[in-house]
Amino acid sequence: MNERQRLRERLAEGVLLGDGAYGTALTPETPGGLVDALCLSDPKQVEALHLSYIRAGADIVQTNTYAANRVQLRPFGLEDRVHDLNVQGAKLARRAREIAGRHVLIAGSLGPLGVTAAGALRLSAGEMRSAYEEQVAALLAGGVDLFLIETQSDPVEAAMALSVVRQTSELPAILNFSFAEGDRTLSGFSVADVVRHLQEAGVDPPDLFGVNCGLGPSHTLRILRRLRRAGLEGPFAIAPNAGPPMRVGGHIDYLGTPEKFAVLLPELARLGARVVGGCCGTDAAYVRALHTARAELMGEAQDVQPLPAHRAVTLRPRSEEPAVPVRPATALAERLGEEFLCGVELDPPKGGVVAKFLGDAVLVRDAGADFVNVGDSPMARVRMAALSAAHLVERETGLETIVHMTTRDRSLAALQADLLAGHALGLRHVLALTGDQPQPGGFGVFEDDSIGLLEVIDGLNRGHDRGGEAIGQPTSFLAGCACNPSAEDLGHETSRLRRKLDAGAAYVMTQPLYEKAPLLRLLDRLHGPPGVPMLLGLMPLYSYRHALYLHAEVPGISIPVDVRAAMEKAGEHGLDVGQELAEGLLEELRPLVQGLYIVPSFGKAQPIAAMLERMRPRQPGRQTQGSN
Repeated sequence: MNERQRLRERLAEGVLLGDGAYGTALTPETPGGLVDALCLSDPKQVEALHLSYIRAGADIVQTNTYAANRVQLRPFGLEDRVHDLNVQGAKLARRAREIAGRHVLIAGSLGPLGVTAAGALRLSAGEMRSAYEEQVAALLAGGVDLFLIETQSDPVEAAMALSVVRQTSELPAILNFSFAEGDRTLSGFSVADVVRHLQEAGVDPPDLFGVNCGLGPSHTLRILRRLRRAGLEGPFAIAPNAGPPMRVGGHIDYLGTPEKFAVLLPELARLGARVVGGCCGTDAAYVRALHTARAELMGEAQDVQPLPAHRAVTLRPRSEEPAVPVRPATALAERLGEEFLCGVELDPPKGGVVAKFLGDAVLVRDAGADFVNVGDSPMARVRMAALSAAHLVERETGLETIVHMTTRDRSLAALQADLLAGHALGLRHVLALTGDQPQPGGFGVFEDDSIGLLEVIDGLNRGHDRGGEAIGQPTSFLAGCACNPSAEDLGHETSRLRRKLDAGAAYVMTQPLYEKAPLLRLLDRLHGPPGVPMLLGLMPLYSYRHALYLHAEVPGISIPVDVRAAMEKAGEHGLDVGQELAEGLLEELRPLVQGLYIVPSFGKAQPIAAMLERMRPRQPGRQTQGSN
């Protein structure tokens, strides 16, 4: 599934919220200055505005790059900063997303190249294409998730922008026109004119068509009805101004309130609007009001009409479809979900000597392990690269590996480079993780999180990188994700798990558990099994002090009171009791999971090998996922 199809599925589920204004919300450095330039001169102001919209409930935030094309930048002497402004604009939006901890979509904003009351600027087709190609390439380099071609007035220029986006990337595109007095654009085109011109342009249609800016929400509602009469059924994207612009005390004000805007959401949704945000005069209060209105709307399913299965604007279809990901031809991939598998997690060595590490891999292989889980510098302490360690295990022992990969230490470019290198080395199984926070005094990269990494892997499996550029032969990774059933905020954890599954996770590995209840609560929140194999994490306890340390110091691990009491009572027999508790928990949870992985403590693989030898005779021969 490519990004366009994925967005279409999300839109079919209900309304996504856009953000609010940038031009009227940001303060330029000089009167009449360009707010887009703030991406470089005052990035914290731009980042703070992004963050306010995300925290208010926006699902899509646009980059502050509306006028960051060479034509609009030329009067300000900034035409040579197109790349810098757009890359930084995307980066600021992504950084705000990371700070907020919500997986919002970043829309690369492409405004008009310049419109006057008499119509579009006199630019040749070549000049228009070149300007848009430059800006689109920079936004792709910045890592946007889709494109927002907005406030368009001339359908010829809009079609050129859409053509460049379609020929440059596989990302979704929203195309919005702005209509003013007389329901015409500033260049004089009516709604019917715009629709006709786009149908005749011979370009693949936008994923959403719609309206932004203009004379306020009520006027946008009227334009939406005109679009439907012109033959469009949606999905639509709308982002009206707060209200009609009025000059008050020497400046422009927009008459309207968040409440008056939000009350129109049910009617907008009924008419096919699936992305709703604001333009001039709106702020986070408007987004927050829309968020409340959407929550009420989604409780009344009859108010959200199903979307048509076809696009309303029928233009020339694309000649190429994205590749369908290929499942790796490995024994582990074939057996996962079909048999109950046992793995062992081994941390790479702290130095360059691998004798003990490989010896432990041989030990657990001979004891019956089906795979080795190779950590990526857990607890953010420096160790040998997980990719290299996993390659050594597979080459020297024949055991297949699941290699951990965190976004903590690598940029998106480095993540993709490492994935491609791992694929060339024959590695096929990846566990996508965000990673532990660095030790005091250290710094992480965190350019994206585990959900973003899963999307990166899905893209590579489809033959393109994060920027939409072709990589030649697609990869064939089988990617999984982690989940913590013991999380304090289980609602947030469940929501992230769903997004990980949507991003392509093919299996789930839980954090080590010490009781049954957390997994039951998680499955209840999910309303059943996740739909992919789930592997239970076990970390046998060694002593009472070990239990106290894990409970208090290790993120994601919770040791219940009765288990701590049992370990305290065990005294010098702590290891035996810890293993008995782990094996007993496995028997309780076996019907709910499709495998397990065991984490040794203190680097001691021998006790884990002994556990495996005891457990293997009790493993079922073959067990399908559906029977669990």
